[in-house]
Amino acid sequence: MKKEVIVKKPNQLISILPKESISLIQQKSYNVFLRNAQNEVRYSKEEIKEDKRYIFEISCRKLEQKAGLNKKNYDYLEEELQKLMSIVIKVIDKENKDNWKMFHLLDEVDKEDNVFKYVLNPLIVQALKEQTYFTKLDLLEVAKLDSKYSVILYELAIRYYDKRNPDIKIPKMSIEELRKRTNTEQQYKRFYNFRKNVLDKACKEISKKTDINLSYSTEKIGRRIAYINFRTKRKEVAKKEIESRVMNTVKEYSPKVLELFNLLPQEEQVEAHKKEIEALLAEHSFRYLKADIEYAKEAQPDNFIAFLKASCKNSHYSSAELEKQEMKKELGKKREEEKKKKEELEKRIGKKAREMALEKYELLTEVEVESYKQEYDKMAEVVPESIRPAKEDYIIGALEDKFKEELKELLFS
Repeated sequence: MKKEVIVKKPNQLISILPKESISLIQQKSYNVFLRNAQNEVRYSKEEIKEDKRYIFEISCRKLEQKAGLNKKNYDYLEEELQKLMSIVIKVIDKENKDNWKMFHLLDEVDKEDNVFKYVLNPLIVQALKEQTYFTKLDLLEVAKLDSKYSVILYELAIRYYDKRNPDIKIPKMSIEELRKRTNTEQQYKRFYNFRKNVLDKACKEISKKTDINLSYSTEKIGRRIAYINFRTKRKEVAKKEIESRVMNTVKEYSPKVLELFNLLPQEEQVEAHKKEIEALLAEHSFRYLKADIEYAKEAQPDNFIAFLKASCKNSHYSSAELEKQEMKKELGKKREEEKKKKEELEKRIGKKAREMALEKYELLTEVEVESYKQEYDKMAEVVPESIRPAKEDYIIGALEDKFKEELKELLFS
């Protein structure tokens, strides 16, 4: 029985209309990045903040395995990730198309030794954490697909799956909209070529390799083919198998057990080990078990579970490291508090400096005004008029900067 690997990918992301083409390697890698990030944030009680950087890590080996990349793909991965970072995304609200947001699909990637560190936009992290309006994607199914159009249509089909309805209904879609989704607006101009290279190829591959059967019919306006009606049905064996496993998981194991299980190395994520973790959790704290798992992953023992049990039995090998982490966390908390205090003080300084500048401006002598005008004229010689401030704003700004420096010198010296 194959191992099911699920990512709950935000439907809003599937509705994305990228201005640049997204390759198959980029799609598969990004799906793995999302699943890895979701495992880290979904049980966290930390509030997602728009001004915070969210950094995640995944080993090169795990990315290669989960994305189904071969050696040839892996050689081009750096170039593909660089292209992925350059993609600017416009997400359109499904309820009101006049509302939209724009951001980078991937903010930053850093490869150090055999680990990838990557940064996701807080909007994406929030969606992963909330687990609402999500599409379940089986990464092992996606990894089988060779065509990027197959990945796009597979994600779209699963998005509209409703287990209460055995048929999956994708809304009727115009040719123009489908071309936008597949980024083929400038390719396959003749519908015959579009049908052959995009629709037929993707439907055939999805039906052959994945857990759903996908077909379509066309609808004309006059003599022109204007719409596509997709017909998608989940294969009965795959559907029953997945639903059965999901029901058993919910019935037998708590969220804490599942969270610890997902922290295990990929090769250790077998069903029997859930019971082992459940037994350990009955006698040891979640915090220490989590730390022991991370410690064991660093140690890379021949028998991972035996090493984990021995750690629990011998007062936790990770205890010293955990204490260091607590101290580091406390130090980080203090630094964060100091940073906030400093930021608040600088805001107050800025506000006060602004008030003083406005008052001083009204009291400037003619000589002082003339001096500032001369400075302004020199600036105007090199700064284009389109971005040049008004003369009054320039003088007030100069006064404001002066008062800021004076106040900082008084407070911080």
